[in-house]
Amino acid sequence: MQKQLQQITADMQLEEHYHTLEKALLALYFHENCTTKSLAHTTDLPIPIVSAMKKEFAKQGWGKHSLTKKGQLAISQYFQLSGADAKLYLQLTTDDAFRTEWITQNISELSTIYEARPSADVAIDQAKCTVETALKRALLALDYTMLLNKRILCLGDDDFISVALAFLLKKIAPNSTTKIVVLDIDRRFLCTISKIAKDYELPIKTDYYNVQEPLPKTYAHQFDCVYTDTPYTLTGAQLFLSRAINALKPEAMRHVFFSYAKRSYQKQWQLQQSLYAMGFVIGSIQYDLNTYEGAQILGATSQLFVLQTTEQMTPYIPNQRKFTRPIYTGEIERKSVVYQCSHCQHALTVGAGYQYSTIAQLQASGCPDCKNNKFSQMKRTVQKSQSKHALGHHILLELHDCNDALLNDVQQIKKIMCQAAHKAKATIVTEHFHHFSPYGVSGVVIIQESHLTIHTWPEYGYAAIDVFTCNSKLALQDAVQYITEQFNAGNATQHYLHRGRP
Repeated sequence: MQKQLQQITADMQLEEHYHTLEKALLALYFHENCTTKSLAHTTDLPIPIVSAMKKEFAKQGWGKHSLTKKGQLAISQYFQLSGADAKLYLQLTTDDAFRTEWITQNISELSTIYEARPSADVAIDQAKCTVETALKRALLALDYTMLLNKRILCLGDDDFISVALAFLLKKIAPNSTTKIVVLDIDRRFLCTISKIAKDYELPIKTDYYNVQEPLPKTYAHQFDCVYTDTPYTLTGAQLFLSRAINALKPEAMRHVFFSYAKRSYQKQWQLQQSLYAMGFVIGSIQYDLNTYEGAQILGATSQLFVLQTTEQMTPYIPNQRKFTRPIYTGEIERKSVVYQCSHCQHALTVGAGYQYSTIAQLQASGCPDCKNNKFSQMKRTVQKSQSKHALGHHILLELHDCNDALLNDVQQIKKIMCQAAHKAKATIVTEHFHHFSPYGVSGVVIIQESHLTIHTWPEYGYAAIDVFTCNSKLALQDAVQYITEQFNAGNATQHYLHRGRP
């Protein structure tokens, strides 16, 4: 059936992937009768396109406004819906009040299982989410048509999202062929999840994996969606998401449900720049979904990104070799806190590398002198393990609507670029410019502090210019302003990059 859906997508020249057709067919199957308007709302497609899609379904003999027996059988076999609870599916996907009540009712059923989770290892940024959060995250797979007849990867699973997903799957479609895989560096969680899967007959497979190693070929390009709650560092998030891209099937409209600690606006911007560079579309950001036990992270909450893949996915970090840079908070920011016993005033340091890595461990053990378990904070220290200074500063300058004659004048361009280097107070080492036939100029000005380069397309009135320096004291903006004015650009944009920053 998948080939038929892919063919319909091609015949309709549908920009959306065939997964949109899957969503429409599930709606027709469970709702039994769908108007074109309601189906347009479900699929986020314009009504004319939905009308054309329904005609294609009719050509296959599946039905148009409601499914034929042939259509019901085909969809049931494709999604393995034998024994499915249609009423529960409908209520969970259409009734918010019922959904909230259902989560509340099922928390107690899962709580006993979740109590078996090992303690969180803060050295690798573990922080266990609540049972309610796990169920809410699992329901996202249902919302985005990523639960039935799919392969789901949990990349790190101290939250037991795999268990919540399998629990939801058994409630809705107990005979589904969905496979859930857990890859984690913590063998404690792997062993516990494996035992739960065996005891409750859940479709979960576990395997040891250190995300700093390349993703094994066994798991490459195998999954429809990925759940991951990454380390609280930008580098950690970039690495986990790169591995997620390696694991996803190479098709658009796959999903990553990505949880990440709340950060400042500047760090949030850096994260979103990384998501853009990798090719992700941010479908939504949910700020009130993730809640954690304890307070290992800010406010015991984090944000959840619903990311959608495109046809231009590029891992931020290659999969060819081991990644050696630090990725966990404790490796990048070594934090320690001095606590004083409220009874005997004995002072102890808590943090990574000390006898007690968290205050919870100290409280559980008690003061080594008097066994009291109440402490007051005296001093907090944060040591940066790496410098935050960038090695280079790079401006990418885009000039549009320039004078085409000037863009083809190699001598004039050479003069402008060399003068721009002087404006930046740089020291010129050498320069080289070349005129292409019939038109176009490329050139470089090598400076002691790095370089300035230019490539022109006179036929389009466009010039691409790089201004790069390893000396933060150079007046780069003076050079950029001079270049922009000299080329008399009608439209100029620039992108500022920090190069070599940890």
